[in-house]
Amino acid sequence: MGLFCLILFMSAVALWFFTNEQYTLFGVYSPTCAMRSRNMHRVVMLFFLPALFVSGRGDVTVSISQHLGLMSMDCSSVLMVLMSAFIVLLALKFFSIKASVVYAFAGALAALNLAAGRGLDRGFMMSFVGAPVMAFLLSAGIRALLRGIFSRIHVHMITLSYYMRLVVIFCIAITAAAVGFNWGGFVTGVGHMIGGEGTVVLSAVAIAALVMVASRFIGQSGNEENSTLFSEFSIYSVVSVGLSVAATLLFFSFDATAGLVYMSPAPLSVSALVMASVAGTETAQKSRMVSDEYYVKEAISMVAAPAGAFLLTCLMLHIKGFAPEDAMISFVIMAVAILVLVFLAFADYARGQRSQREATDRILYAQRQQIYEHSRALSDMELKVVLSENQALHNAVEQKRQEVMNVALSIVEQKEFLESLDDMVSRLAKTDDPKEKDRLISDLSSALKQRLSYDRDVDSQYFYAQAESLHEDFNAKLSENFPNMTQQERRLATLLRLGFSSKYIATLMNITPKSVEISRYRLRQKLGLGKGDNLVNFIKSI
Repeated sequence: MGLFCLILFMSAVALWFFTNEQYTLFGVYSPTCAMRSRNMHRVVMLFFLPALFVSGRGDVTVSISQHLGLMSMDCSSVLMVLMSAFIVLLALKFFSIKASVVYAFAGALAALNLAAGRGLDRGFMMSFVGAPVMAFLLSAGIRALLRGIFSRIHVHMITLSYYMRLVVIFCIAITAAAVGFNWGGFVTGVGHMIGGEGTVVLSAVAIAALVMVASRFIGQSGNEENSTLFSEFSIYSVVSVGLSVAATLLFFSFDATAGLVYMSPAPLSVSALVMASVAGTETAQKSRMVSDEYYVKEAISMVAAPAGAFLLTCLMLHIKGFAPEDAMISFVIMAVAILVLVFLAFADYARGQRSQREATDRILYAQRQQIYEHSRALSDMELKVVLSENQALHNAVEQKRQEVMNVALSIVEQKEFLESLDDMVSRLAKTDDPKEKDRLISDLSSALKQRLSYDRDVDSQYFYAQAESLHEDFNAKLSENFPNMTQQERRLATLLRLGFSSKYIATLMNITPKSVEISRYRLRQKLGLGKGDNLVNFIKSI
């Protein structure tokens, strides 16, 4: 029965610690990305388990037996301590407060100790208060030291990043070893009171190894949560917090060091040390990295966990007949307790998985919304670009059309000018009056001088070339759909498409207005139009 109680205690404590508390500590290192989460877990196991084995006969183990526990614990006492501690832990976790299993068991064991007529050592109790203070001061000092060092040296960024990565890996290793010494001393110390010194250390190492492997998957949501909590930490802040926590754990794991400040080796809460170290780092660098809610929850857990377990254990001790003497009844009660603990553990795991899925769904939804907004913005930009290009093309077409119109008008004007010259020459040839001849010659000379600057190269062939280049698609469609059309008919269709009147068309084509009407009639026949069809509208629709 003692072995069963020992396994029950170690399994419950290890399950809680490695699925809740360890991620509060090692989640600090996640923002640095010094190593992958899987590799970090392996490094923690590599340094934690040997330290746990060595701690079996360490000062923390001895200190717990001397100052906090009984020489031996029966099954009813173990059950009482387990129930008191985990009722408080689960109640706090219901309110999203992750309390320390060390503090909860310390409170429950303190109640048993007082009930047995033994007092509490002042140096041992002061360690619980002095440790966070020491972590605060160490973190502030290390952060200030790092700031002073790196402000005076000039190292290339790549080189500095490489060395700081090595420092972070060292911090992870030393922190894992420190947790093994301190937390391991707590487990083996209570284990000695339950099952003696025979197989306590080996059992603790085996159970811790199994639970650590399982926690790699069970506690993933807790790891991500703490990674988010410490996401704004710089690598210097991470190193400050990690070194201060590791140093404090090691300091209070040995009698030679703790005795220097008149205190005793004691099991410590890593959550409380992380909180104190974060506060010290924030004080040194004069900036906030975590919210006030984090400090409030940690402060509540530091007080509520030991106090709640202490009071609940005292209440159970005063319940008559709580501790049954019959071994079978004790076995049944403990079996029920195991089932309850397992159910609560898996219920918490399922809730964490559900929360993780919900968080993932929210992230995916936000990403989809972002992609939709980007696509919409891109579509709007593309539409604006197309509209702008269309407007530019429209402006270019309109400019070309205006140029063609100007050329056409210039040709008409030039022909009218030539006709006026022809009229003046005819009158000059018919008159016999010297004065009239002189006047006509003078007028003719003046008109010619005024037109000397006129561009004589502008003619109908140039005009048609410009018009056809402007309406390449139109002329191509005419040739494709109406292959029997002559060049003269295509030119007439082009002029009609440009909106010229019959008078201008006659001038441009060097024909009479009547000939224009005849050409329009023939063009209607070539196009297959009836009497009710509008020739100009049909040409513009091509």
